[in-house]
Amino acid sequence: MEARELELNRVQVIVMMTGGHQYELSLTRDEPLLKELFQALSNRGKNGGKEVFKIPNEEDDSCLYIPRDAIAAIATIPPISVQSLNLQPLSPQPEPSPQQPQQLIESSIVQLDNFLKPAEYQQLIETIFPQEGTASSGIQLPTPQSFARSREVLLHRVQMMLPDVLIQLGLEGFPLAEMEAEEIPNHATEGEGISTDGNSPETALRVLNFMYFFYQTPKPFTGGEVRVYDSQLVNHQVSAAQSYKTIEPRQNSIVFFLTSNAYEVLRVYPNSPAFRDRCFRVQGWIRRSG
Repeated sequence: MEARELELNRVQVIVMMTGGHQYELSLTRDEPLLKELFQALSNRGKNGGKEVFKIPNEEDDSCLYIPRDAIAAIATIPPISVQSLNLQPLSPQPEPSPQQPQQLIESSIVQLDNFLKPAEYQQLIETIFPQEGTASSGIQLPTPQSFARSREVLLHRVQMMLPDVLIQLGLEGFPLAEMEAEEIPNHATEGEGISTDGNSPETALRVLNFMYFFYQTPKPFTGGEVRVYDSQLVNHQVSAAQSYKTIEPRQNSIVFFLTSNAYEVLRVYPNSPAFRDRCFRVQGWIRRSG
């Protein structure tokens, strides 16, 4: 009697898989594998397709491992009621948080030509380049003492022009703490990588960068442009964008831009190895009071 009941409780299962393959096995109606097979068929194509389960082969103790999405159909002898298996609906997968749209913040620059007055500019040139007929030749690297007068004149002009520059940049006035400037002009021929000048505690109060350009005439080089990068706001994080504005290093000109903008100084290609055939620049920063 028990053997008869056990026989009636068994189901011949034919698992048909993608690619035309099929696998036959005999299971009892209450065997977990039977429910798993129908659950996989019910959820086919709805996540979980990368998971596998194993089907044991009682004849030789081997196992068949089948990806859940590989099951195309299931046939049973005798037919069974799928409702009796109490299949569980697939839990909806949480949707990934949508990324905030990228917001581009364009960089603002102000470039002023003929920044120093002719007499002031001539004094700067004479500080760097000797006059013809003098005993010295080449250029005179300025010491802090020799460059002090030109630096003082340059920073005075920056302070005079600052209110107009702030208006053009769309900034409100702020309490001025100090202005910094490199004592010796930058004359390297190699380019510089992308930099930001206000991302440390020591430089956090910098508001504006400025660069002043000067060189021999006629222009003895190519290159030396400055790229000021736009910024992008993504998920409340600000970083440098791929887009940028290009600043031409024009003779006796100065450019202002926000310290928060990343920038890059491109390589200078002088017409000759002579040191005088370079693009010289004085770089500085304007700080607000803390």
